[in-house]
Amino acid sequence: MRRRRLLQAGLALAIVALLAVAVVGLLTARPGTPDRAYELEQRLRCPVCKSVSIAESPSETAEAMRAVVADQVAAGRSDQEIIDYFRARYGDWVLLDPPASGSTLALWMLPVAAVVIGGAVLVLLRRRPPQDESLTSEERDQVRRAVEQARSRVDDEVTP
Repeated sequence: MRRRRLLQAGLALAIVALLAVAVVGLLTARPGTPDRAYELEQRLRCPVCKSVSIAESPSETAEAMRAVVADQVAAGRSDQEIIDYFRARYGDWVLLDPPASGSTLALWMLPVAAVVIGGAVLVLLRRRPPQDESLTSEERDQVRRAVEQARSRVDDEVTP
């Protein structure tokens, strides 16, 4: 019963999270922006806002970077050429999804490790035999005797 409720709560949480991601995606999309330019803008970090892509940043720097992306897309440059252009000026830091290298490999492996560990915990919890929490006959007798003793003490104190 408890596991079913836990699974239902987890499923509800996952659905809410997916809906939230979809809503955020719809709200941050800029209508009229060419898809390729917008996808590139989503991959580049704003130097002013730090944790926001240039597609979402309202800063003047991000606006200038968006203009450069649009100009380079219009000039026919490839996605990699445009990314390399910004990497040459800002370094790998400008990429919101930096390439997996020695320093960033641990960051890339954390989500995988979390999923593996979470799955292992779930498997172990499901394999564990259910705990029998019912009292043995000896324990029931002990409880019965303790209750009878308590009642007799109460009766002795109440009766004059």
